Parts: sequence; C-alpha cells; structure tokens
Amino acid sequence: MKFRVIEGGKAIDTRSGTGPACIRSEAERRIRASGYEQWRVRSLATGAPIPHSIRYLKIQIDFVAEKLGQLNPIPTDFTDDKYWPAVSI
Repeated sequence: MKFRVIEGGKAIDTRSGTGPACIRSEAERRIRASGYEQWRVRSLATGAPIPHSIRYLKIQIDFVAEKLGQLNPIPTDFTDDKYWPAVSI
C-alpha cells in the first residue's frame, strides 16, 4: 500500500470567497490528485473494476464537500487537510 499526501492550500489560489462552488472545486482537485479519473477511464476501456480504496476515497471526498458546503459559516480554511480524508492508495 502506498501513501500519497495531498496538501491543501499549497496551490496558487485563484478563487475568491468560500462558497459551495469553491469547496466543490477543491474536492475535484483532490479527486484528480488521487488518480480516480485514470482508474475510471481504465475501467470504461477494459471493464476492469476501479479499486475499492479509490472508489471509497471519492465517496469520502464527495461527502466532505457536501457537508462543508452546508456549514454556516463555511470555514475560510476549507482547503486544509484537517477537513479532508487522507489518501492511502
């Protein structure tokens, strides 16, 4: 099992605000960093299943994005790793 660290807030932030759209873009960034899209394309092309750990991580990231978007007020540091699931692939 490999461990991969996705550091939140380290990329150049071109977004303004902390709305649900910003949270969703952070979630999409983390999903891309996990390699989910590559596994999904492979699955579509070959019929091989996406590994359970990758699918579960995507579900966790989607859940966190949904719940962060429902908070009032939305934390300004929502890109911090403390809110998001750890990546262990």
